[in-house]
Amino acid sequence: MIHNFEKSLQCERSKANEADKFYRKAFGATEIVRYNSDSVVDMIFQRKDIDVSLTVENRIYHISEKFRETDYGDLYVEVYSKYPHVKGWMNTGSPDVVVYFTPRAVYRIIHRGLKNFCLETLFPQIPESWFSELHNSGKSIVSRKIVLNKKAISINLIQAHNKPNDGTSWETIGISIPFDVLKENGVKIRKYNI
Repeated sequence: MIHNFEKSLQCERSKANEADKFYRKAFGATEIVRYNSDSVVDMIFQRKDIDVSLTVENRIYHISEKFRETDYGDLYVEVYSKYPHVKGWMNTGSPDVVVYFTPRAVYRIIHRGLKNFCLETLFPQIPESWFSELHNSGKSIVSRKIVLNKKAISINLIQAHNKPNDGTSWETIGISIPFDVLKENGVKIRKYNI
C-alpha cells in the first residue's frame, strides 16, 4: 500500500477547524496557535511533534495531533519516521498531550506516560529484526505477540510506503497497540465521544 504523504498532510490540515472546535468545547481552550505554515519557526515545533498549542486557564499546552479514519481501539506509535535511520515521533517528540481523532471519538493521551511506557517497557520487547523483516517483506502490516507483565498481547507492526510527488520514497514503521494495554500499563487516556 502506497502512502501519499502530501494527501495525508492536506487531510490533517483540512481538519484543523473541526479540531479547534473540539479544543474550545472539551478543553475550554481560549487561544489556539497552529504550527502548520512550514515556516522556520513552525518547523521547530513540528520536529518536536507539536502541531498546536492551546491556552487553557492561562496555561499553555503543546499538542500532537493524530487523525485516523477508523477507530481500531488502538494507538499507532511511530517508531521510525524514515526506516532505518530516522526515529519516529515517539522518540523525538515532546508535546504535553497526544490528541487522537477518530470519526466517533477523540482520545486525550498524556505524552509523558506514553513515552515512558513505549521507551522503557514496550520497545525493548520488540526485536529489531521484526522491523527489518517487515521492511524487507514489502508488506504493510504484520501481527506479533509479545509478553508484558506476564500477559501475552497482540500488536501490529505497520509500514507505510511513502512516495511523495517529488520522486523520493521512504518507509515509516510503527506499532499499533490496544488502548486497554496502554491503560493497564499506566498510560493516562481519556475518551471523548463525538
